[in-house]
Amino acid sequence: MIKLRSLNSRLLIAFSVLTTIVCLFFIQLSVLLVEQTKENTLHQMLVAEGVRLEQAYAKSGKIDFQDDATIKVFQSEATLTSLMPSELNSLALYSGALIHADSYLILKHQLTPSVPIWLVLDTQTLVGVTTVTDYMMLFLYSIAAGVMMLTLLSSWYLAKLLSLPIRNLTFGVMEKPSSPGITLYGHERSDEIGTLSRAFDDAFSELDKALKREQNFTRDVSHELRTPITLIKNTLSLYKTKPMGKDQTDILQQASTELEQTVEVLLALARQENLMFERFPILPIVEKSILAIYNSFPQLVFDVNIDIEDKFEVVGNPYLISLLCQNLINNGFYHGAGGKMTISSLGDSIVFENSITHDEERPTYQGLGHGQYLVTRIAEEMNWHIEVEQKSALYRVSISHLSGNN
Repeated sequence: MIKLRSLNSRLLIAFSVLTTIVCLFFIQLSVLLVEQTKENTLHQMLVAEGVRLEQAYAKSGKIDFQDDATIKVFQSEATLTSLMPSELNSLALYSGALIHADSYLILKHQLTPSVPIWLVLDTQTLVGVTTVTDYMMLFLYSIAAGVMMLTLLSSWYLAKLLSLPIRNLTFGVMEKPSSPGITLYGHERSDEIGTLSRAFDDAFSELDKALKREQNFTRDVSHELRTPITLIKNTLSLYKTKPMGKDQTDILQQASTELEQTVEVLLALARQENLMFERFPILPIVEKSILAIYNSFPQLVFDVNIDIEDKFEVVGNPYLISLLCQNLINNGFYHGAGGKMTISSLGDSIVFENSITHDEERPTYQGLGHGQYLVTRIAEEMNWHIEVEQKSALYRVSISHLSGNN
């Protein structure tokens, strides 16, 4: 079985077969019409001759025989036996019935109710009619051949024209990986080609985002996990043969906590579901992060001033925003030594500001390790703009474009 790999070839074959079938049908119909027209013409000749003989018989009482006439006249049924096959003899009894017997056409006509005649026409003697019929058939077949050639050319053109959008779209899809900036063919069309083109564009866009997330995840893992892993390995190597003290235990605890929380952030950034953004108020997330500090360390002082309007809304992912707020608020708690931390909103921005003071009573910092980098990554993922200002006694982070209007 021949397999056609080209859509153009398939359309050409389909159109060609369809048009050929239609042409053959109309050729057969035309041949039938020509034959029927010929028979009707001969029938009218017999009827006209019968009317002429009937009128002549009414005037003279005699049948007007003509020896050289094309139409022969018989007065009895018995004389027709040599012309008609036996199975057609019974038809000769019916007046007006046109009988085909080989090359003869026989018509019974009543001159009077009691005087029948049979008109016999030998079609082989009608050279003129036969010649005209032959010419008509030749003309018909010539026209049919021309129409079939024209339909084949039309089929080729239509197949090429109809497959052109698919071929252009296929070419664009094949070129898209090497030229990401090109626009696929048919993107502005309102038909199925346009829908398919936009679907391909969306698919390429999603694949590009997935690839970018994979690249960012690989880069972030390499950048963020190397330090805590190295710290754990070095500490364990130094204390293989002797017990570790409290400082070393705190170092391992800090490194493992940083490692765990860093992985949590990196996985959150890599998941597609965390990149679905919505509009919601940020105040409940900020309050929840602060309450988590109070619940974990109720004995320590943590003075936080929240100046955020209840209706202040941001566009982003709640889980990513929760991680961002957790990091910034933890930073203010662990490094502020109980000093005042201010979280305020201004226009389309929110500002986290805290003092930096060392306090021996504070627990070892359990933030996100290299938190500033990860906070920046979270903000960039949500199309926010972040500015970090760090001085000897002040740490200030300003995040803007929270409403999604860049």
